[in-house]
Formats: sequence, C-alpha cells, structure tokens
Amino acid sequence: MHLFLTEGMGWLEVITGSMFSGKSEELIRRLRRAKYANQKVIAFKHSSDKRYDNTKVASHSKNFIEAIPASNAKEIEELVFEKYYDAEVIGIDEVQFFGLDIVPVVERFANIGKRVIVAGLDQDFRGEPFHPMPELLARAEHTDKLNAICMVCGSPASRTQRLVNGEPAYYDDPIIQVGASESYEARCRKCHIVKYREKKEGKLYFIVGTSTEIGKTYSTINLIKDDLKNNKNIIALKPIETGFKTFNSIDDSDSGKYAKLLNKELSEINEYFFNKPLSPHLASIADNTIINLNNIKTKINNALNKYDTVYIEGAGGLLVPLKDKFTFLDLIIAYRQKAEVILISANTLGTINHTLLTVDVLKRNDIKIKGIIFNNIDNIKDEKFLNDNIETIKSFTNIEILKTIDYKEI
Repeated sequence: MHLFLTEGMGWLEVITGSMFSGKSEELIRRLRRAKYANQKVIAFKHSSDKRYDNTKVASHSKNFIEAIPASNAKEIEELVFEKYYDAEVIGIDEVQFFGLDIVPVVERFANIGKRVIVAGLDQDFRGEPFHPMPELLARAEHTDKLNAICMVCGSPASRTQRLVNGEPAYYDDPIIQVGASESYEARCRKCHIVKYREKKEGKLYFIVGTSTEIGKTYSTINLIKDDLKNNKNIIALKPIETGFKTFNSIDDSDSGKYAKLLNKELSEINEYFFNKPLSPHLASIADNTIINLNNIKTKINNALNKYDTVYIEGAGGLLVPLKDKFTFLDLIIAYRQKAEVILISANTLGTINHTLLTVDVLKRNDIKIKGIIFNNIDNIKDEKFLNDNIETIKSFTNIEILKTIDYKEI
C-alpha cells in the first residue's frame, strides 16, 4: 500500500471480498501493526456477530483483536467522539451490517484526521452488491479485494454461497444471517448457485449428446410427440445449427423438422444457421458472422414465458465451443437453476467411458440430469452387450434410463 499523505490527514481503507477470503485477518493484521507503532487503536464490530466472541474481531482462523460491539453506526460515532476521540486508527469489521448510515460516519472520521479501516462483504449471497460496500469503495483512498478458494472446484472465489440444510438458499431469503462454515461457502462465479421459488415458467430441458450424430434430434422428436399426445404447449429450439449445405432443403435440417412438427416459423426455432458442418465457433467464422449469445438467451427466455416445456438441442457434445471459449456447457450453466439435462448416449463400444465422462462434467457443475436415452446407432444385435452397457452406467450414475431406441427407428 502506497499512500502519500499530508500530516494530520485522515483516510479510508476498505478490505472486501467473499467470506473466507481473509478480510478480518487482514484487518487484524493492520490494526496490530498500528499498535506495534504505538498508535492508539480502537476496533468495532456489529453486536449481532457473535460467531467466535462477543467482544473480539475474530477471523475464521481464530486470530482476534479486542473490539467494542455496536448495534448501529450512530453508536460508533458517539463512542468515538465521547470516549475514544484520541484514537488515531479506527477499525470496523463486518461493516456491511451497519447499513448506509455508516458511510457519513467513516467519512467524518477520515475528515478529522483518523485512519479508518473497514472490512466487509462486497456481495450478498445472491451475488449482488452488498450496501454500503459500493459507497465505501467509491470514497476510499485505498481498496483491497481479496479472493478465497472455491470449495467446489478450487478456483479463486469471489462469491459467498449460502447453504440451508446443505442446499443453495433461495433468492428471496433474508440477506443478513450471521453464520460460519456450517452455513456458508466460498464459491467462484461458475460454482455459485442461487435457487428461485417456482415461477410460472416452462420446464427447460437441454438435450445433450455424448458425441455428434447419435440421435439427439430424433430423441427430441420422440419427446415432443409424447408431449403433444398429452396436449402440452411445447417448443423445441435449435439455437445454432451448422451444415446447411449438406441438406437438400431447409425441411431436412434439425430446425426444419422441429418447425414442421410443431407448426412454427423457423425463426422461432433457430437463431443461427451456418453453411459448413463445423463446430459453431468455426462455422460462424467461415460465414463471417458474429454469434450474439444474448440473442440466444433472449430466445430461450421468451420461450420459457410462452411454453410449458422448452427443449434445447445443442450442436455436437457438451464442450463444443459456441463462440470463442464459450461452450454449450456454459450456456447450460447460465440456466442450471431452472434446467435439467436429458443425455443422449450411443449404445455401442466406448459408451460407458463417454457417458460417465459427460455425467461427471455435468455433476461437477451442479447441473441436474433428468435421465439418459440410449440409441443403438450401430444396429447391434447382442442384447446382453446392450443391456450390460446400460446396467453398468446405471450402477455408476444412479440416473434414470428414460428410453432405449433401436437403430431402425432413427
């Protein structure tokens, strides 16, 4: 930290980040250093925070420094001006609990020459700004944002995951709920989950194949026909389709088949159609077209508001790039709070490995799997071989087998 200050000048330092990122630890370190320099130090904490000690600022690693509990910002202000006016350094832990009223208070302290150090969360459990941290960051002379380690994947974690009985909390749960490791985890952007109460939206299913050309479209058509028999209001989307030049007509394409079956305009089914049978990120370059991912998400969101069931067929497998390094998996992750995956697997040699790998990736990303549909794409007649594959995968994954499809049906 390099601050060039005039004598008698005060300032504001902000330490922020997710839970378990070391905010309190850093606050304690700075306050101790000030004490070692014979400066007069006073620390405050919110009276509702009783995780480790009522009268100490304590880190999750059990380091601590004496602190005065306060229930609101005005109480801190009164204590400083009436009892601790000679304090040169003022520390405040879990500053987010004091609300917006703390902002003018710390400003006043800094303006009269105090060094003020505050630590707190910058995001709530929803991943949204936790006021008053944005206002404090804007006014600070020095800021530090610390990262924890994601407890799911080990990546740098910038978000706080609230868990209730081991499950992600709902969006409309109370923001403030003091807790420790038993109710919170540090998570990265990708692994952070917020659940939503049931809304009047359609059910969303992503159709994922363990490879390409294994019957994703045929399987989806079978699902559609079953739904239509039950008079369900449904739609199937193929947001990106490649290989237009390989079809005799648009009706032969996957998007065309869906449009014809559902009596819909092609534009409602498909957003991007490319000429060459390549991965979408390469096919779009070949056609000199830029894929706008927001357009795809808008199409999906509109469908969810209009239909009872929405099927989305991917292009190729789970990790096929749609644009740059954005894969079909990333699109699913964007909707994992409301979506399930239906996995299409070729019942042939190698299917155990391919299916288990795909299931593993889905589970690691907290994506729900509705079930597996097996296609006998090689027209194998050995029933024992086919059944052994299915039973092995079922025993490893404990995932429901939705259907088995014979080659002649494809």
